[in-house]
Amino acid sequence: MTEMECIRDGGQGPRGLIVALDTAAREGSVALASFGDGEGLMEVIGVARLEAEGEHASLLVPRIEEVLAKADRDLSDLAGVVTGAGPGSFTGVRVGAATAKGLAWALGLRFWAFSSLAGAAAAVEDQPLRPRMVLFDARGDRLYAGAYRIGRDGLETLLPPTATTVPELMDELIPPGALLMGDGALRHRAILESSGAPILPHPAGTPSATGLLRVLAVEPGAPSVPDVGGWKPEYLRESGAERLWKTKEERTGR
Repeated sequence: MTEMECIRDGGQGPRGLIVALDTAAREGSVALASFGDGEGLMEVIGVARLEAEGEHASLLVPRIEEVLAKADRDLSDLAGVVTGAGPGSFTGVRVGAATAKGLAWALGLRFWAFSSLAGAAAAVEDQPLRPRMVLFDARGDRLYAGAYRIGRDGLETLLPPTATTVPELMDELIPPGALLMGDGALRHRAILESSGAPILPHPAGTPSATGLLRVLAVEPGAPSVPDVGGWKPEYLRESGAERLWKTKEERTGR
């Protein structure tokens, strides 16, 4: 049995060539990394970006092929794929999830999915011991929030991915000493600064394919998804279309 076959049969840690993608925000990204020892030793060898949300569906696969070509590799060299599980743009998360699942299914790859909030937190390389609270803007006073601490023992979740509001966040959810980041933090800066927590500038807190690879590196024992076809993203709340459909059903009694 070859090393690639061992990887695909479910070795304990990530090994070989892993591609990551996250399209939860307007700025999507793809990253390619080589994992060498099954214990999280990682080298990022390629990154590509999608600048506008409208590009995600049409350019995601070409961007994956682009980073592979620049590394003198192709799809057959991949050992695994990591995707951002959301939350974020419903359309963007859906596109990324479908593409990642398609690759894993078609090529027999190991498949990991991590919160896009965790990936955004891991993308910030400094301040390793301080809590990092990532806030994605969900319109109005609504936010998607997650808080993490990243250290030698891996990634510690202080607040799991949560749909919340600015008042709720200010009331009890910000961990002591946390760094705030993300477009939600920037949009509500005037209110959030009164908590005393520093707010990092853009691009800190942006969903990141490189950040997802770093999550996998610090959590090498994270299990891959056993049922790729049955896996679903973390939307955290219903889409506008789903809310309208429910309202119509309530009105008509159907």
